[in-house]
Amino acid sequence: MEKALTVSQLNEYIKQLVSSDEVLESLHVEGEISNCTIHYSGHIYFSIKDDKCAIRCVMFSGYTKSLKFEPADGVKVTVYGYLSFYEKTGQCQIVVTNMLESGTGDLFIKFENLKKKLEKEGLFDTGKKKPLPFLPETIGVITSSTGAVLQDIRNILNGRFPNYGFILYPATVQGVDAHKTVIKGLEYFNKNKNADVIIIARGGGSVEDLWPFNEEELAYAIHNSNIPVISAIGHETDFTIADFVADARAATPTAAAQMVIPEKKRLERDVLSQNESLEFSYAKLINNLTERVSDLAKRPVMKRPEEYTNILAMNLDNLTGRFFTFSKQYLDNVAYKLSTLIHKADAMNPLAVLSRGYSITTDKKGHVIKSADNLNKNDVILTTLHAGKIRSVVEKAVKDE
Repeated sequence: MEKALTVSQLNEYIKQLVSSDEVLESLHVEGEISNCTIHYSGHIYFSIKDDKCAIRCVMFSGYTKSLKFEPADGVKVTVYGYLSFYEKTGQCQIVVTNMLESGTGDLFIKFENLKKKLEKEGLFDTGKKKPLPFLPETIGVITSSTGAVLQDIRNILNGRFPNYGFILYPATVQGVDAHKTVIKGLEYFNKNKNADVIIIARGGGSVEDLWPFNEEELAYAIHNSNIPVISAIGHETDFTIADFVADARAATPTAAAQMVIPEKKRLERDVLSQNESLEFSYAKLINNLTERVSDLAKRPVMKRPEEYTNILAMNLDNLTGRFFTFSKQYLDNVAYKLSTLIHKADAMNPLAVLSRGYSITTDKKGHVIKSADNLNKNDVILTTLHAGKIRSVVEKAVKDE
């Protein structure tokens, strides 16, 4: 007989099974809310049931901010999340990460699938988004001509920059073909090039109401616009495909109007401040230049320029005289040294010695005879005088005793 499991072992085993099951990790379950309690912390505790069964659920406050409706008993919903097993009590519950009223579940799945597709194609790439102009000459607005949104935009623009005009392209912002009228508005502004920036605006509403702005065709039209597009759809918590594709997203239509144009009064203050700064810098520059000119004017050369010229001329004469004096002394010194070298060369010249009565005697080979010891009888010798030569034959060589 196999050994019995403890309760802890069983619950641990169940938890492992639950944690490793792919189906239980990503659930979407339809049912009716019952026993709903909204805790002061923001967490929502409830159950969902059908005609046969029920299961406990919890939605933590971090996820409740995305809710588009008020959860209450009897409301039919689709919950998205994962199954959690609590070992201590052996109870299962669904941890809900998103919850939609029944009928919106299919739209949510469609939204997520399209979002993934367009993101993969690069339509959400921030590097491709066009910058908004600082002060557009003309603003294009695509929205309903009868809704409160248009009046809100007009009021904000007039408040920030009185009498600042914009061009309205009236569009249908709700209904099956509403996205097509918005596309026509984009085509109108791009074709006529009569706007520097475009605002696509609509007030809040349900998922179904906002669905035209999740249409794939509109997403491509926004992406292909040559004019920057601001998406201002619904309230701050509403997100549509148009928001992700647009060059900028505004939380509300009012925020879009604030984003697209600066306050005139603030611009005037900035311009005035810059003008004052430029005037101060200009005045400082002029003052510095004036002081420099004044300092130059005080110099003697500026008071009596001819005197300064005369001094320069005198200095030039002095330098010229010194140059010639130095040059003469240098040339005289060189001439003296050259004369000395010539005298030394003359003194060492054999011809000069001969001119003083001396002679040079050589043998027949031209060797100079310095001693009678180098001569023998009948040797032929040649004596060179200052003027002429004598050829002799030795009869006797008398040597020094």
